[in-house]
Amino acid sequence: MQSDETLRKLSALDRELIERRVRAMLEMRAAGNLRGMLDYAAEDIVYNLKGSWASFPYASPVCGKKMVAQALAIIAMQFENMGSVIHELVIDGNRIALRRSVKLRHRGTGKVGNVDIADFLRFRDGLVVEFTEVADSMALTQLEES
Repeated sequence: MQSDETLRKLSALDRELIERRVRAMLEMRAAGNLRGMLDYAAEDIVYNLKGSWASFPYASPVCGKKMVAQALAIIAMQFENMGSVIHELVIDGNRIALRRSVKLRHRGTGKVGNVDIADFLRFRDGLVVEFTEVADSMALTQLEES
């Protein structure tokens, strides 16, 4: 049996690993490296996008790494991700909640603005198995309007 101190150290390592992976995923997404981002995803990942993304064709969660890659590519065709600022990041075991602002440029209208997004992730064996994004619908609508 492991001591309380050993368990605390292991827990801290897991937390650090998860935080590094979340930050790396966001950086890769902003750089347009969706393949690299999805290296941190499990094969059975479920991606669920909430908010008023008018150009997003999926109304329900997207399942599987291949389908998630397609969904993220569709979003990237409509919006250029110019980077995120994380305002809050909470890690509770294998679950993560974060609030961030992402600077987006709508590729059709050319409008640039900050969109607040809340992300909820769940990890399993060091990989993301659930990823939900809740976006500020009003900010997205303003970017999409001609």
